[in-house]
Amino acid sequence: MIRILLPLAIIAAIFFGPMFAVETTDPVRGESMSVVTGDYFIGNAVDCVMDMRLPLGEECATEGRMNDGTTVGSALTWASVLCGIAAILGIPGLLPVIGRITSAVTLVSGVASLGALGLFMMGMIGSEAGLGGVQWGAYLAAGLSLLTTITGLSGMRGR
Repeated sequence: MIRILLPLAIIAAIFFGPMFAVETTDPVRGESMSVVTGDYFIGNAVDCVMDMRLPLGEECATEGRMNDGTTVGSALTWASVLCGIAAILGIPGLLPVIGRITSAVTLVSGVASLGALGLFMMGMIGSEAGLGGVQWGAYLAAGLSLLTTITGLSGMRGR
């Protein structure tokens, strides 16, 4: 059951959680911090899934840019897709025979999410906001990715 819930929690943490904050200049309020959620990176892919389409192709590509590129958004999108696949395959994985196969998929989705969030952190180092701009949603998603990786490894042992 945990192999179903953890990948879904990663997707929710990336999508709804605040990922980073940027300093904006508002003519009325002056300078303020604007918080950006993960919808900025994976919103198009989630919209495609809600429309019952595969999140592949040009219409589902990310529009989220970091450091003049969409590499971080693409990595987060692919990690979210892998987490969705792991959650779907986790349902028949409740059967004892198929459990180890779904543990392998869960392990891959956890490692992919850790890698995508690591790429996000490296991108934040090169941005104007720096690591100080990283918000709690990114840390939550990284923690859930680590738990998913541990769960996948535990399932490979037969637990």
